[in-house]
Amino acid sequence: MAEQTVPRCACGGGAEPEGGTKRIIFACAGASKAGQLSNEAAVQLTEEGYGNIACTASLAVGTPSIKKKVETADEVIVIDGCPVGCACQIAERAGITPDQEIVVTDLGIEKGGSLDLSEEDVEKVVSAAWEGRGREKQEQKSEVSGGCGWGCGTDCGCEGPAETLVVEWRHIGRDIENTCERCGETGRTVIDVVEQIRPILEEEGIAVRVVETALENEAIAESNSILFNGVPLEKLIEGMEVTTTPCASCACITGQDNAECRAIEYNGERYESIPPELIARAALKALGLE
Repeated sequence: MAEQTVPRCACGGGAEPEGGTKRIIFACAGASKAGQLSNEAAVQLTEEGYGNIACTASLAVGTPSIKKKVETADEVIVIDGCPVGCACQIAERAGITPDQEIVVTDLGIEKGGSLDLSEEDVEKVVSAAWEGRGREKQEQKSEVSGGCGWGCGTDCGCEGPAETLVVEWRHIGRDIENTCERCGETGRTVIDVVEQIRPILEEEGIAVRVVETALENEAIAESNSILFNGVPLEKLIEGMEVTTTPCASCACITGQDNAECRAIEYNGERYESIPPELIARAALKALGLE
């Protein structure tokens, strides 16, 4: 009987494949369906001998054994559930440029829904890794410039974009699926807007990163807020005011019967979830492009 490759503690990875390319796999393993699919796919890829699943949390805290594994790997594969790209952000902060970046929702799979994972969805993610579909973003960047991927030219020797836009979305609750209704809608809009403006900004050598900050219930006054390189949305859009309105879902989350969540007032209109056009405009203002 053939010996099976069994994943062990992700801090050290699974058994090394015999010969071939040594790959290490980091999955976001988020609380949503897509996040759990990323982890399930990483486990299956390990069992199939594609590579070894590794602990993304250990990478985040800089565990020496993980750093050593990365140094000896031929390829680093990141599987994220959604465009927020938590695992990819962790890798980049650790100084790692993934060879593949696979985003589950890019494969036509919804982020939310039941946590009962289907074999069909898991296979979609696994197949994407085997087919190398996660290389497309990296290859496209290189093709645009013929060099570093940021428009500098061949053999420029630079380390990437000269400027970065960090869009931080703050909310109560564990994640986008477990926050109040208006915060969740704002979060989804942030992700959509960033994906729309990313190609435009990257052509200008500007990298864009989304950061999701989960707040304690006591910090509800900061929930449903967006910061652009540390500057609040309302500080970037002239004439915008912050207010609060009753929020039934916040009441359920916090246990406060009279809970109120942030909203904004602009041009005579009140918005409980932030419209995409205002998010895009604030992003450009934060960069001095408007």
